[in-house]
This record gives sequence, C-alpha cells and structure tokens, in this order.
Amino acid sequence: MSQSIDPAERAELTRLLPPPGDPELSVYRQRLLKDAFLEQITEPPAARSRRRFALLAAPVAAAVLVAVLVGVAVLDRHRTGGATAVTGPFVAVAAGDSAGAAPLLERMAQVAGATPRVSLGSGDYVYVRSKVAWLVFAGDVHSGPKEAGVDAQVLDEVHSREVWVPASTGTEGLAREHGETFGLSGAPPNSRYADLPTDPATLLAQVYADTRGQGNGADGAAFDFLGEALRESLLPPPVAAAIYRAAARIPGVELVADSVDAAGRHGVAVARTDEFGERREWIFNPVTFEYLGERSYLVRDTSTGKAGMLTGTTAVLERGVVHRKGEHPR
Repeated sequence: MSQSIDPAERAELTRLLPPPGDPELSVYRQRLLKDAFLEQITEPPAARSRRRFALLAAPVAAAVLVAVLVGVAVLDRHRTGGATAVTGPFVAVAAGDSAGAAPLLERMAQVAGATPRVSLGSGDYVYVRSKVAWLVFAGDVHSGPKEAGVDAQVLDEVHSREVWVPASTGTEGLAREHGETFGLSGAPPNSRYADLPTDPATLLAQVYADTRGQGNGADGAAFDFLGEALRESLLPPPVAAAIYRAAARIPGVELVADSVDAAGRHGVAVARTDEFGERREWIFNPVTFEYLGERSYLVRDTSTGKAGMLTGTTAVLERGVVHRKGEHPR
C-alpha cells in the first residue's frame, strides 16, 4: 500500500532541493548541439567517436537530444558539489573598452563595404579552412553517454577543420575534422547570412525577432547570431558592413585591444560578456580588419571554472568558392 506524504514534509523536502539551473543555452550553442544531433542520427556507428561541433558536446541519450532540439537546455551552469564541469587552458583577462567598440565597428564597416564582391553561384559552395578547439567531454572517445553540466569537459586539442557550405538551400554541406568526413545535415546554407538586410536597424530588428527566447538574454543571442554570420560564410560587402554597424548597437559590446586566435595571430577584438561571465571575442587583423577567428573564456571565477579559463578558440585560414563539395579553391 502506498503511503502519502504529509504536506509539511513535502514542503520541507522541496526546500532542501537545490534551485533549478538556468534553462537556456545561447543560440550559438543550441545550433551547434542541433548539428551534432543531426550528425549522430545520420552517421554510421563507427563514425561517431567524437562530438565535433559543440562548445558543449551533444548528449547521446535520445530523450535529452529531443529536448535540445526543442530548445530545452541540458546545461546547468550553476551546479556545485559534483564533477568539475569544465577545465581548460588559461589566458590573461584583458580589460574591455565599451566606448571604443562603436568607432572600431564603424571603421570596419567602411572597409568591409568597400571590399570587392566575390561571385558565388546558387550551386556553388563556400569553402572555409580553419583551426578550432572546442569543449568536449573528458575521455570522450571510449566513454558512455554524458550529461552537459555534470560530466567533466576539457578543451580539445587545436585541430584542422574544413567545411563546404552550400550557397543556397536544397544541398547538404560537408565537413572534414579529426580525420573524418561527414555531412552537415541541418546546417544553414550561406544564403541564411548572405541574404540578411543591409540596413543596420532593419537587420538588428530581424535578428532580435529571429532569436527571441533563445540564449542568455536578447542581447547575447543577437550577438551570438551575428558572430555565426561571420564564422563560416561568405558575405556580400553591404551585409558585412551592416553586421558591424548592427553589432555596435547591442548593449554590452566592447573593444578588446589585443586577442589571440587559434593560429597564434594577434588582433583587435569585438567582444561581449554574458551573464555567466563568459566573454566571446571576434578577432580581426588590426590593420586590414580581416576576420581572423574567435576566442571565448571566463572573465571571472564562476561555478564553471576560474577566470581566464579558455572555452573555445578558432582561426580562419582560408575562405573561397568552389563548384563542388570536397574541392579546394585554386
């Protein structure tokens, strides 16, 4: 016979439970998790040794994966007392300059707007070769299912990544990473970003609308989306200029005078720190303003890790157009 719990006892048990974690991932992490999930269900089992895309690796339990796809986060960044959530190398936490961001972005917009347009046909692919390192679960290759925020994560080694992104919808992309070749199922085509509005105010309004309810607040989600547009795409000059001018209007965006990409190149960065103390930097050549890559790290001690802990690093080494996926620019 079941025994009911006295209401007073129930209230006491509820009081003793830890508070729930933040239920949101950034739009950037949600899209990376979605890519990883789609890859898991389309690849043969032998090809699933690594989780390739995520700053936070995708869980493999089916119920959790479905939850990720509908925007329910599996990361609890407030947990304490369990396994160490993340460990990684450390970098110096640079001071940010909020007043310097807008003038820098305006100068970058002027340069980007004057750049010659690269021809891209509807059946072509955008090729991007880069160096990357993102967070993965410790012991990932031979371990069982993992739960983000519970099992320890480490920064992967810096490694090569090649992608072939279709110019428009209707064709699957391709990627090579960690010695494996796999399809980019569900990844957005280049047109997702190349067709963005060229008016900064209109662009920003659309980005806020498209990312509503995602990420660590509206401003953080908008900044992450614009960062996605710069990462593995080929943008028309007016769109690139609009992205820089739109980014200047996002609260909390600041200039970081010196940052380093995954290839060791120094540059000037446009950055924003989220509510959890993680700063994401877009890194640019300080003379030409060419996009170099990204870096993310903690700016203060949190339950996730210590200040300066690196959580991601990338460097774009080559970007071009090819007619077929798997080809390289000539």
